[in-house]
Amino acid sequence: MANDKNGRNGSRLLDDWLSTYADYTEGQESPSLFHFWVGTSVIAATLERRCWIHRGYYTLYPNLYVVLIGASARVRKTSAINMGFEVYREAIPTGVMVSQKTTPEALISIFVDGYKERGVSGGVIVSDELGVFLGGQAKNMDLMQLLTKWYDCPKHFEYHTMMRGKETMDLVYCNMIAGTTPQWLKDSMPPHAVGGGFTSRIIFVYQDKPEKLVAFPEMTDEMATLKGKLMHDLKVIGKMSGQYTLTGKAREWFEDWYTQVFKPETTPYASLDGYFGRKHDTLLKVAMCLSASKSSSLVVDEIELKMALRALNKNEQYLPDTLRLIQMTDVGENMEKVYRTICRKGEMEFVQLSRQVSYCMNTKMLEEILTDLTSGDRVVQYMKNGKRWFKMKGGG
Repeated sequence: MANDKNGRNGSRLLDDWLSTYADYTEGQESPSLFHFWVGTSVIAATLERRCWIHRGYYTLYPNLYVVLIGASARVRKTSAINMGFEVYREAIPTGVMVSQKTTPEALISIFVDGYKERGVSGGVIVSDELGVFLGGQAKNMDLMQLLTKWYDCPKHFEYHTMMRGKETMDLVYCNMIAGTTPQWLKDSMPPHAVGGGFTSRIIFVYQDKPEKLVAFPEMTDEMATLKGKLMHDLKVIGKMSGQYTLTGKAREWFEDWYTQVFKPETTPYASLDGYFGRKHDTLLKVAMCLSASKSSSLVVDEIELKMALRALNKNEQYLPDTLRLIQMTDVGENMEKVYRTICRKGEMEFVQLSRQVSYCMNTKMLEEILTDLTSGDRVVQYMKNGKRWFKMKGGG
């Protein structure tokens, strides 16, 4: 579809929705990586089940499960999510959004009711705290199993409830964006679930600090204009429908990457086997969203595949740390506290460090943790003025 800059005949105002969204969110403190994945999730939620890629024996839809991770009130996870899905809510008022804590039965009921109005059993889960939405370790397994099955967007899904008997869902579609802190993630996600069906389908996006500080953020006239254009084009994206195809160059690039470069079995982290085992499909899901960001052509070109791979690779550098947070023991938590205390200061003398962490460990435990950190090549010990000092590996 050719873009008409005046927006006539339902055409687009923007050359690239995600690039404009990056401009729109530039004056807010959340990391740009958060804004990218929120924006991509907005597009995925908008496309719903109307667009797909045939994968031979199965059909791939552009839905994503994205979880933003960061310290509470530090990286503005909730603000990033709210900015994106405010645009979505105003542009797509008929879209089904679920944000409150719920039960599997209630969630199914909401999605089934959506089918009667829109012909799709589904919607988007938007939660600023994943742990609250799931309900804690003791209660969340049913919801996790449900979300795992819905990720593949089955044509039909049956679920038996105590109150309503057998519920039948047709044309399922589920998209999810959520935020959480490292501690909440650990508390709400059973360690044995890591690497399994649910977590292997999630794009975990971890950031530990904002890229900038904005004392007085404001919605300028320019930002308001950008928001209006984003809403306009999101409505256009919401009318897209049909099968995506790959150009010849895109197919050639994907085949070469899949057979020659992509080696999921070489990951050193057993907990990541499931994630990397389906990375090729995640790549195509993201590529569909990137293509929809620029046009309604229903064509994925080589550039979208490369951009999607770059986005996933950038995010994956934080993935081992993320899964370590989930599986962390009490000793591991204390180790992270010591490590982050050293990182914040750059370098610390032993007595000073001991005082900083005395609220949660004694000197003997600190000595054991420092031994583990140095042997694990995360911290360097050195002598200065006859005293022991520690700094993070690679520090100045």
